[in-house]
Amino acid sequence: MEQKKIEHITLNLIVFGTIVIIGVLARQTALHYGWDEFSSYLILVVCSIVIGAIYFNLQMIFGQILAPIIEKCFVRFECYRNKTIEIEEYREPIEDAVDVEQIIPESQIEVETTSDTSEEISTPLLSESNEGVAKLQKEDATPSIICNTSVEESTQPSEYEVLRANAMAEKERTSQERLDKVLTYTKRTLVTYLDEASLNRLCGYITEYYVSDSLPKVEPIKLSSQLKSIDAMHFGWNIGKAFGKPRLQTATFIKKVFTHTLHDVEISTIERKMSHTESECKIRLDKKIA
Repeated sequence: MEQKKIEHITLNLIVFGTIVIIGVLARQTALHYGWDEFSSYLILVVCSIVIGAIYFNLQMIFGQILAPIIEKCFVRFECYRNKTIEIEEYREPIEDAVDVEQIIPESQIEVETTSDTSEEISTPLLSESNEGVAKLQKEDATPSIICNTSVEESTQPSEYEVLRANAMAEKERTSQERLDKVLTYTKRTLVTYLDEASLNRLCGYITEYYVSDSLPKVEPIKLSSQLKSIDAMHFGWNIGKAFGKPRLQTATFIKKVFTHTLHDVEISTIERKMSHTESECKIRLDKKIA
């Protein structure tokens, strides 16, 4: 109710503002053609009154004459006619409920006050009222069943959502398996050349390198003197190839991590020689992990 009142006030303000604007324009036109101030204000008032009267007359004509004609035209369309029928069907249960409430007390009064003959007559009335109540309950239950069904259907995910969720889960599982495989390779390969703390720190750096697009912040890890620069390069090539990282990015990563071992080797050299096999080494290129 409050919403309709606000809409009515808004509409009146718009119409009033439009009338005033037209009146002002009429006054300015009069001044432009040399009329005096009094005449121009008179034109403003007269123009506003005339336009207001025209608006109210058009509104009355539309409400009393045009609206029924337009409604008859819309009734020809099936969608509008079905909507009208649905509104009437929702009104019928309310009328049935009122009738049932009126029938039951009257039938009970007849049973208490009339003779045996009147009791026989009131018995069908009771049965009819019970049938009306049952019909009303059945009609009331139907919308609730439809509502519950629509709620259940809305909560069920669509086929696209199910497929996307399965694809994302499969992608996450594959990514985690790849990371676990590289970490296992790292521990198995460098366990004899690093202490436990350094090895765990290296695994953390490798995990960050895999999940992030940028290089992680690291503290250099010193490899055993048994390993040469080519061993560090081969190790970098193995994990970079497994992760699908660019050679230059992998070369920069191992240069930062194994700074002590690769202190005299440039990043460009690491990028070029990390997959060479000519030199003697302890860590070989592992095509299985790659």
